[in-house]
Amino acid sequence: MRSHIVGKVELDRARLQQDLEALAAIPRVEEEYDEFSSGYWKNLSLWNSSGEADDTMYRDIQGAAKPTAHATKAPYLDELIRTVFDPKIVKMARARNLVDAMVIPHRDFIELDKDNDQYFRTFMVLEDNESAFHSDDDTVIHMHPGEIWYLDAAAPHSAVNFSSNSRQSLCVDFAFDGPFTEDQIFSEKSFYQPALKPDIVARKPFTDEHRNKLVRLGEVIDKDNFKDILFLMSRVHYRYDVPAAETYTWFIEACHLADDATLVARAEGVRDYMIGQRALGERLLAVA
Repeated sequence: MRSHIVGKVELDRARLQQDLEALAAIPRVEEEYDEFSSGYWKNLSLWNSSGEADDTMYRDIQGAAKPTAHATKAPYLDELIRTVFDPKIVKMARARNLVDAMVIPHRDFIELDKDNDQYFRTFMVLEDNESAFHSDDDTVIHMHPGEIWYLDAAAPHSAVNFSSNSRQSLCVDFAFDGPFTEDQIFSEKSFYQPALKPDIVARKPFTDEHRNKLVRLGEVIDKDNFKDILFLMSRVHYRYDVPAAETYTWFIEACHLADDATLVARAEGVRDYMIGQRALGERLLAVA
């Protein structure tokens, strides 16, 4: 796992709560990355390339991101972006919420021009939720409020909230043209605390029997439950010790068992889009 804690801040719970309530009141709208998720997943652009609140797409940009109207409704989070991080190099900042939902395994930045290592994504949970987890390739993490994580978003990763309780978070993105050090993202070096220990989730062993049972879902898979079975398989790695990307291996094998060439082609298309390659602005229709 390359993802790791890079810092921590003590959050002002009273000021933060006002922001969280204001953001929760903003209606969710369809956005560019809806095909990655099931359940309630909301992304609100606080800072972005255009300054428009309804623009949710990450792009390579020159200079810094611009605050949107959503940032004015979350003054404490806007202050954190400006004072904890170096605002001159912020490329995007989003408030996110995941409720009784998951984001299936995927890779980010693969549609952009820079080498993946030039992108640096940070993630900070704003509410504690014992039922919410993130996965990074072969590891599952429980994040705690105030921890600032570097997320290796170019690796297969996923997020889930098994409960109906809110789990809002702040995602701040950076990009560099050449060599850089992690502490450059902060306004002050004191925020950089890379020695903090993460809360790694212990999982059950994953056996051949488990794998065979998943693949045998091909006996019932069809065009109507295609997405349901994909999202069911995507949850397995949170409880069992197996890499997130294996989801697509089981899924494609299940479609082969169904002996349906159309389903196999759709499943391979989903895998390629999620963890292979896609174009900027490309949308996935095969999972719908």
